Amino acid sequence: MKQTKITKVLGKVVGQLALKLDEKEKGQDKVLSFSREFIRDCAKAIRHLHTGDNAEAKELMVVLKKKLVELKKVGELFPNIIDTPLQEYAEIMIFSAVADKKEIPTPEDLDIPVSPYLAGFLDASGEIRRALQLALKEGQNEDAEYYFQCMNDIYNEMMLLKYSASLVGNLKRKQDVLRGQLENARSEMLRAR
Repeated sequence: MKQTKITKVLGKVVGQLALKLDEKEKGQDKVLSFSREFIRDCAKAIRHLHTGDNAEAKELMVVLKKKLVELKKVGELFPNIIDTPLQEYAEIMIFSAVADKKEIPTPEDLDIPVSPYLAGFLDASGEIRRALQLALKEGQNEDAEYYFQCMNDIYNEMMLLKYSASLVGNLKRKQDVLRGQLENARSEMLRAR
């Protein structure tokens, strides 16, 4: 069968595109691998905070801050892939500030975009609830009150954000989760009295 002009041109174009896409896929694999490692480190830092190993958590957070630069660099071409690790980074940094009773870092302080920051902030409320539960279990009612008030403050502020998912991602779902967590925490606080 005789080749048409389409076959000649398209064959060449497809070959060139395949080479470019192979390279891009390798880059994507690198970003995914780095993102998974970054997320695991965030989870370890949160675990250390909950178990009272604050020195280990702080050390890991310093490492995460350094890795953030690399994450953003390797993820330049894949911003959607790095949203989740950025969200996890916001979560640990915000939860750490709450646990230490320090000022909450802003998106600018963390050098991350607003959308993953907001998602991380809402996720931090789950860690705050866990800290509240641990405080109640250990009879530290004053700490539990503090954590409950933090959750309530997050709820009161975050519920003011009513924007399209194209601007803020899955914020609405996370707001709904926060509402449920706050109601459960309220019940736990009442039972503890």
